[in-house]
Amino acid sequence: MNITNDCVKCIVGQIQKATKLLNLDEKLSNKIMTEVHKRSKNFSFNDTPPYVAKDVYEYLGKMTNLEDPLEKLKQESIKKATSYLPLINEKIKNSEDKLYTAIKAAVAGNVIDFATTKEFSLDEEINSIFETNFSVNDYKLFKEELFKTDKLIILSDNAGENVFDKVLAKTIKKLYPNLKIYYATRGKAIINDITTKEAFQVGIDEYCEVISSGVDTPGLEKSQANEDFLKLFHSVPLVLSKGMGNFESLESYKDKRIFFLFKVKCEVVANKIQRNLGEIILKRG
Repeated sequence: MNITNDCVKCIVGQIQKATKLLNLDEKLSNKIMTEVHKRSKNFSFNDTPPYVAKDVYEYLGKMTNLEDPLEKLKQESIKKATSYLPLINEKIKNSEDKLYTAIKAAVAGNVIDFATTKEFSLDEEINSIFETNFSVNDYKLFKEELFKTDKLIILSDNAGENVFDKVLAKTIKKLYPNLKIYYATRGKAIINDITTKEAFQVGIDEYCEVISSGVDTPGLEKSQANEDFLKLFHSVPLVLSKGMGNFESLESYKDKRIFFLFKVKCEVVANKIQRNLGEIILKRG
C-alpha cells in the first residue's frame, strides 16, 4: 500500500507529537520539524507508509541521541496492558470458543498505537471488544488453516500488544500443542513497536520462539528483512499479521497464507479496504 498525501501529513504529525512527548526544548524541536518538513517533500509515493516513516524516525533518534526515543511510552503501555490480564484470562476461561476470545483480546490491544492521528481508549476497547463483531471476519478460514498447519508466524506490532499476544500464543499452544509458533519482532527500535527486548520482557518465549525480522521499519518491509527471517517467512504455511503497519507493508502481495488482524485507525486504510474507521478486521490476504 503506497503513501498518500494524508500519510505524509500523518507521519510529519507523528514526529511533532514525539517532540512534545519527549519535552524537547523549543530550539531543538523547531530544528527537527524544519528538517522533517523538508524531507517530507521528497517522500516517494511509490513507497509504503512504514518505509517512508523509517527515515524521519531515524532522524529523530539521531537528533535526540536516543536509541529508542519512545521507550518510556512502550513501558507505560506494557504496564497498562498487564493490568487487564485478570479480566482477559477470565473471559477466555469462561468462553466456549477460547481461540476466538483470545484473538479478540489481541485485536483490542491494537488500539495502542502512537503512529495514528485518531486515538482510541484501551479502557473502552477492552470493555467492548468481546461484544464487537469483526467487520471483515475470516476467523473460520483462519481456524481451518490453523488446524491443518504445523508452523505459524505471528508478526508483532506495538508494545503493550505483546501482553495480549502472549495470551493468544498460550491459548493456541493449549489447543494445538504440536504447533510450532514463531513471534517475529522489529529488528531495531522504531516508533513504539515491539523488538525482541519487549517480547522477552513479557515472557512470550514460554509459548513461542522469539525471532527478529531484522526490519527497521514500523511494518514488515520485506526489502529490509534479514535473510534468515525471509527464509522462514516464505517456508511457513500460515502467518498472523498484527496491526496496520504490517498490513500496509504486506497487503499488496495478496498472500493467502497471511491473515491480517487489526483495528482500522486511519482513513487511508479504511478507504483501502472499504471499511469504516474504528472497525476491527480479521482478513485473509
